[in-house]
Amino acid sequence: MEIVEYSRRLQWVGNLRCPACEQLTPGWRSSGMSECFPHFFCSDCSNVIHREADKELVYEAATPELLAQIATTLPACPCGGRFTPGAGPKCQHCHAKIPLVADAVAYLHNPNMVVLDGAVSFSDRRPPYQVRIVD
Repeated sequence: MEIVEYSRRLQWVGNLRCPACEQLTPGWRSSGMSECFPHFFCSDCSNVIHREADKELVYEAATPELLAQIATTLPACPCGGRFTPGAGPKCQHCHAKIPLVADAVAYLHNPNMVVLDGAVSFSDRRPPYQVRIVD
């Protein structure tokens, strides 16, 4: 699997603070222009999936019905969890969920996909890649 390295100095690299342990976890955030929507995090780890086929469904409208339709087609994650609406990335230190997704329906149009250090991004159009944040 390809590993994509992002420097901590890039504008799209930052830290998420865990609400449970207050530790920082570095990650890369796609620009809004990349239109990485919708995307879904794994229920058990920080891996994320973005499928263009899902974008075609919700491009004009995000509804609870469309979210339910997509949810039935989301695959299992290689870690053993499942890509799930409402899931968020997990803290590298305590594994608590970092709450990026307050409203799963509204989140369908969030173009900024966050991929934490060490997490894998999956797609229906390209091979998976792991993100590594470097100094």
